[in-house]
Amino acid sequence: MMRTLADLYAYNAWANDQVFARCRSLDPAQLDDPAPGTHGTLADTLKHLVQVEAVYALMLQDRPLPTDESPEQFFAHDLAWFADLTARVGGEYAALLASVGDAFYDEPLRVPWFDFPLTKHDGLLQVLSHSAQHRAQVLSALGQRGLAVPDLDYVLFVRSKLPPTSPLPSA
Repeated sequence: MMRTLADLYAYNAWANDQVFARCRSLDPAQLDDPAPGTHGTLADTLKHLVQVEAVYALMLQDRPLPTDESPEQFFAHDLAWFADLTARVGGEYAALLASVGDAFYDEPLRVPWFDFPLTKHDGLLQVLSHSAQHRAQVLSALGQRGLAVPDLDYVLFVRSKLPPTSPLPSA
């Protein structure tokens, strides 16, 4: 299970990078237009995705949630800041998963906005499914606007990790 989760978190970081790279090339107005089916606008959705990943990373490590910045200040950062944050948080998940043992997954996870019990395993899976849902919303909204979207198939992530191949010799 640990290898599978590590692979899925590496894929999650790669997929986030692909979506942020695509959104960086958009006119800022396109990111701030309402996007039905998302978490408000495309920018709002991406920022929310990163916020959840960052907060869960803290909770999974039994670290306190930040109190030094209001939600308004947090969400006021530009998209490049969020792209950098999601990359850093992706590294935190990789380090966390490399350092824990089997017992970690069954430990309770306290999520202040839920009134039912979760385990750290549940929290790890929630982050992956939550991020996938919001990436799909963003890409769907871009596609509906007639814009090209990246292909996020897992096998393309696998290929991205391979060394470049030499061209086939000509006959």
